Amino acid sequence: MRTYTALPDDELVPLIQKGDEAAFTEAYRRYWDRLLAIAYYYTHDKAAAEDVVHEVFTGLWVRRSVVPIHHLSAYLATAVKFAVFKSLARDKRRREIAEGLPQRASINDIEAQLDARFMHDYLKGVVERLPHTARLVFTYSRTEALSVKEIATRMDLSPKAVEYHLTKALRTLKEAAGKIKSFFV
Repeated sequence: MRTYTALPDDELVPLIQKGDEAAFTEAYRRYWDRLLAIAYYYTHDKAAAEDVVHEVFTGLWVRRSVVPIHHLSAYLATAVKFAVFKSLARDKRRREIAEGLPQRASINDIEAQLDARFMHDYLKGVVERLPHTARLVFTYSRTEALSVKEIATRMDLSPKAVEYHLTKALRTLKEAAGKIKSFFV
């Protein structure tokens, strides 16, 4: 059985790159405490520091055959620093997003807002595809809050024609909403 504790880093690295788990375990044992100290220096949080070091060792193992490593200790220390900075940036972004949300917003509230926004955009597209006259009548009625009589005067149509186009637009929207409603249940 091979003893890895006596091997210098420059002999340990090629073994790790070939997939030798015992060599990797030795590197882990050899550098865990030092890397944890570096990560803790930057994070001031033991759990976060442990996560960072674990992430670095996992990355080393996953990319062992493609990452050129000339000095194992320098590579690992640099990897920890970059992983800490990445983690801090990710945490900062999460805080910024959380601060931008309403204080008491729950996941259900956020999902409902997203669903409502999607439904609004979808129905807006349906309105845009209505025939020209129906689209104008609907827009005047709902966006500008004009009465049937005012729309008839503005468009030079009879009130019955305005009612017909408004009914047609509303029926189209109702059908479109019914089709998409199944996605939200």
